[in-house]
Amino acid sequence: MTITFAERADQLCDRLREMEHHAEEGDQLFYCAYLLGLLGLHSGTEGEGQKVFDNAFTTILQETLEVEGVIESDQENITALWEVVCKKEIAS
Repeated sequence: MTITFAERADQLCDRLREMEHHAEEGDQLFYCAYLLGLLGLHSGTEGEGQKVFDNAFTTILQETLEVEGVIESDQENITALWEVVCKKEIAS
């Protein structure tokens, strides 16, 4: 059975909330909150497929980071967290 975009967004949000709960530093909290906010905005998008969602969201994330003028180090850390969250979900 193919997962919907909404279900995939929920999976990723659950994982991010868990990571946010265990975060020990402010930067990690910011990165989790940033991704949670952006996922919330795009969770209602219609579509199916885990990889399709992940690829589309990766593109949206990169575009948003650029448009919002997020500093490069934060962009790298947010992108790295996104990659970790996606891999952990695939592995589960």
